[in-house]
Amino acid sequence: MVNEDAKKVWAYIDEHEQEYIDLLKKYCAQPSVSAQNWGMREMAEMIRQTITELGGNGTLIETGGNPFVYGMIDNGAERTLTLYNHYDVVPPEPYEQWNTPPFEPTIIDGRLYARGSSDNKGSLLSRYIAVDAYQKVLGKLPINIKFVAEGEEEIGSPHLMDFIRDNPEKIQSDGIIWEGGSKVVNGPLVVHMGVKGVTTFEIVCKEPKNHSNPVWRLIWALNSMKNADDYITVDHFDDSIAPLTEYERNFVLNNDYDEEAMKKMNGIDHFVRDLTGNALKEKLYTEPSMNIQGLYFREIDPVTGMPKSAAVKMDIRTVPNQEPEELMRQLRNHLDAHGFEDLEIIEGHSTLPYRGKPDSLLAKAVIKDVAEVYGMPADVHLMIPGSCGMARVVKATGIPIVHYGCMDDASRAHAPNESVDLDHYIKGAKLSVLVFQNFATMD
Repeated sequence: MVNEDAKKVWAYIDEHEQEYIDLLKKYCAQPSVSAQNWGMREMAEMIRQTITELGGNGTLIETGGNPFVYGMIDNGAERTLTLYNHYDVVPPEPYEQWNTPPFEPTIIDGRLYARGSSDNKGSLLSRYIAVDAYQKVLGKLPINIKFVAEGEEEIGSPHLMDFIRDNPEKIQSDGIIWEGGSKVVNGPLVVHMGVKGVTTFEIVCKEPKNHSNPVWRLIWALNSMKNADDYITVDHFDDSIAPLTEYERNFVLNNDYDEEAMKKMNGIDHFVRDLTGNALKEKLYTEPSMNIQGLYFREIDPVTGMPKSAAVKMDIRTVPNQEPEELMRQLRNHLDAHGFEDLEIIEGHSTLPYRGKPDSLLAKAVIKDVAEVYGMPADVHLMIPGSCGMARVVKATGIPIVHYGCMDDASRAHAPNESVDLDHYIKGAKLSVLVFQNFATMD
């Protein structure tokens, strides 16, 4: 049951819904494309002003790239919650595929269309307006709030760990709500507590043996790395994978997994190897994946008619205990053992995996009242296939992290015609009101 205080705050949110939607439109009208260094300072200043208006004394913290925006509402409470979000967005191109201009927010059928509307400005503001409404109605939050907004998440968070190292007191708290999350249209809110890691790399063939075609040589090497059943066949690749603990296994096996909703969200009609049930859930949490991003070649030899060199860009989505450096050593040894000593491996960027704990106080606080807002229980995951800097933060601080947010399977984040469901935006604020209350008293 929703308590009377929460009902009062919810009523305020409903009464000021248009004001909160207008604020989101203002945020989305401001470009903040980190890959193009477009509008970053202006966006950071806008957030700093909002945090200050909430009583958080917003400040810009320089780390060598786009500034972090920080603020804190210190109520002298026993527990502190950090709201981590990012204010940068991906480039809007190709413009011709947008039905409306990407930085001219447009509302159509209850959805606000604009770049950054779902990733991540909608989720960011849904939490900020929850803070605003709670304080306007009840005077003081039952917890302390820290605001952290990053401006480089979409380019790999190159200064996130610098910020944490140089400002440990600004991230330290009892829990972190991490950027955004998703839901199925007309379905459950997805709550997750972890992510897979990612390791990117290239394999390059410059001078193939016996003057063979470098593209074919890469294909033969790739064929040795993964089979037709989608199993990775690199020698010793899965030796270090951490199995599920007994608690985690029981949680996974007893937790509902809406397979049809996940198919719809990802635009597929079946899962790898036609997996279903518990086998599918265990694969999600314990099995890495290997992906080809693209093949390319350079300069056709006019005599042989073959490319002079070729390369393949790849990534590995990793699970707990898999370290990027060790994976690259295993791949190097595998290629050498299979006769591909001539192929060069160029390492890219990496993030670590993290499998969260559904019994943390924050996780329990988030999950507790989802049904009160959305009419159905949360779809809870220990980790999702996506990757971000979450694991590095957990490893450095030990603070439990939970994801939830305002995306849904129609949001098209990172694609033309990105949008956010405004009803979901408002419900996200109402859920945060309950989270603030639950987190203060959860045991």
